[in-house]
Amino acid sequence: DVIRINSQSGKGGVSYLMETKYGYHIPQKMRESFGYLVKGVSDHAHKELLPEEVLDIFTKHYVNVETPVSIPEVHFVQKGENAIGTEATISYKGSTETVHGDGNGRLDAVSNAVKAHLKMDFSLTTYTEHALEVCSNSKAVAYVGLEKNGKTYWGVGVHSDIINSSISAFLSALNAMLMDLKK
Repeated sequence: DVIRINSQSGKGGVSYLMETKYGYHIPQKMRESFGYLVKGVSDHAHKELLPEEVLDIFTKHYVNVETPVSIPEVHFVQKGENAIGTEATISYKGSTETVHGDGNGRLDAVSNAVKAHLKMDFSLTTYTEHALEVCSNSKAVAYVGLEKNGKTYWGVGVHSDIINSSISAFLSALNAMLMDLKK
């Protein structure tokens, strides 16, 4: 089978390639964003893209992006049946601080802590996860969509631990948002 990725390729072709060749089940809402990104690279290069080039675009733009914000350490405490507290170390603009937040789950607690620390308002609108492979040492993949001012920013986290992959996906989306807001 040959799949050609060029400026005419749609979100379905790119998503099919990522799923069948690399195991990524890109959420429906993220497919359009990724499709436009790949189309832009193909248009600019005036050529068809190899599967490895599509994977490289995906990885560079979405996976485990740790700048300008990173969270090198995070701890959780159960605060009741439906409440989790977090204490996270956040590094941003040359400063490292410990922040606290509560939520209805671990990702929500981290998101709330970061929102309060950065004095930002955004919504976590999409979260999905799956195993990258079917084996005992498989990596977990998480996808996060954050919305601010009607625009959705996407991030993907890949790690052996689902909580770490979720936080990495959140950070990747947050960093995409921060870089876009800088423009």
